[in-house]
Amino acid sequence: MNKNLLIIAFATLSLLAACSVTKPSENALSHLSSSYTPEQVGYCYGHGCTLKGELRLDETQWGEIQAMFKNKDLDPEAERLALAMAVGKLEYYAGSQNGTSGDKAGTFMGDVGDNQLDCIDEAVNASNFIGLLQRDGLLRYHELRRPILRSWVTGNILHATAVIEEVDPLGREEGSKWSVDSSFFKNGENATIAPLEQWQTGWVPEGGVN
Repeated sequence: MNKNLLIIAFATLSLLAACSVTKPSENALSHLSSSYTPEQVGYCYGHGCTLKGELRLDETQWGEIQAMFKNKDLDPEAERLALAMAVGKLEYYAGSQNGTSGDKAGTFMGDVGDNQLDCIDEAVNASNFIGLLQRDGLLRYHELRRPILRSWVTGNILHATAVIEEVDPLGREEGSKWSVDSSFFKNGENATIAPLEQWQTGWVPEGGVN
């Protein structure tokens, strides 16, 4: 087999392997926790959760997050909007406490140093933030699911996202799943929420960076 054929074969095998990947590594997933509280939340950064910091919210900061959901007659769509804003606000607080407030949009920013987040960091952090909201009873129409990866599609790179699922607040019936992706825009911007099936096609929001 000549050199060119070897390269093609290797690329094909790599592509097939990538397409079989549906979740971040176990190391990254080990940073998910259902025991975090507003006073102490683990925070990933440095690409692939290689560095670990903390987010500590005082009563005023957590009260601002709660106010996005409480005393409002939210329908599922409005709850998703509030969730997108809350994830962005929590990321802003975390950035100021961990030196990552300069985090740029996008996932592969190798020239910006350890204070950059990639999509794995973002997916784990967003999942932990959503878990806080859920445990505080702030989410009525959605429940947190495990973060996932999308495969190589039409030239797009592998990319991770947090995931929520719409549920019936009475019957707890499963419904549509949604991507909660905070990596498309810079630190502190609202997360992007899109139907998971759409996100899995390689979709990137207008103005966002993959």
